[in-house]
Amino acid sequence: MIEKSISKTLIELRDITHDFRGINNKVKRLLKSVSWQLKQGQRVGVISKSMQEAHAFLDCAAGIATPQQGDVSIQANVSWPLGSKGGLPNSLSGRQNAKFLQGVYGHGGQQRQDLDQIETLADLEEGFFDKPLKSYNKFMRARFNLAVAMVFDFDVYVVPKQFAWKSNTTSERLLRLQRALKERTAGKSILMTNTDFNFLEQFCNEGLVLNQGSIAFSGSFAECRSWYDSNISKAPEDDLEQELDSEEGIQTTDQEQDILDDELW
Repeated sequence: MIEKSISKTLIELRDITHDFRGINNKVKRLLKSVSWQLKQGQRVGVISKSMQEAHAFLDCAAGIATPQQGDVSIQANVSWPLGSKGGLPNSLSGRQNAKFLQGVYGHGGQQRQDLDQIETLADLEEGFFDKPLKSYNKFMRARFNLAVAMVFDFDVYVVPKQFAWKSNTTSERLLRLQRALKERTAGKSILMTNTDFNFLEQFCNEGLVLNQGSIAFSGSFAECRSWYDSNISKAPEDDLEQELDSEEGIQTTDQEQDILDDELW
């Protein structure tokens, strides 16, 4: 008799509760007693009407946010959320920041290759790779943040919503970043969220649906998408959610369309 192999648990959330406190001291409970595991080889798309909830889930799973209750166990080399600002010093240049990250996450003897790849993916205006990050506009900074996250090898890739991720882009810059994402994450575990379900479906074969801070449904990605469309997608957002989104800089639908305009990239 052949025993069925058991996949290694890479990330485990155990009964976690996570709150967000806004600048006006308003508190929203984003996650409520959530327990979940990511196993080796799983590629999971998180669907939620609230990107606040979805990003809180990803941040806790990546270990960059500490829940108010419960605990998170990480038994793998997990990426920081791709595209996040992180703690990179604005006074240092893109090259200097890239060298620092390569020293931490890269392999010896590959610094020049990694820096060249970061510079190519970021596709900054001429000379800006050697200028301080504080001189970058928001689109250059976004591309740089994505580029430095995709050069290094991780067991698990955490991919939040980002305006580089959309299924119908025609921008060569965005397509280059998306091709790099596919190449880098091939054969790896993924935890990803986006409001563009067609994009999620390119990467994820499993899913989970968050609703009001809890996991409401899980299964194949197609099943999760169908369940969300039938049960949640038409429900209105509450006022506090919109206020918190505004405080966090999350764009409304109309504003997103402006940001996603390929001409800006």
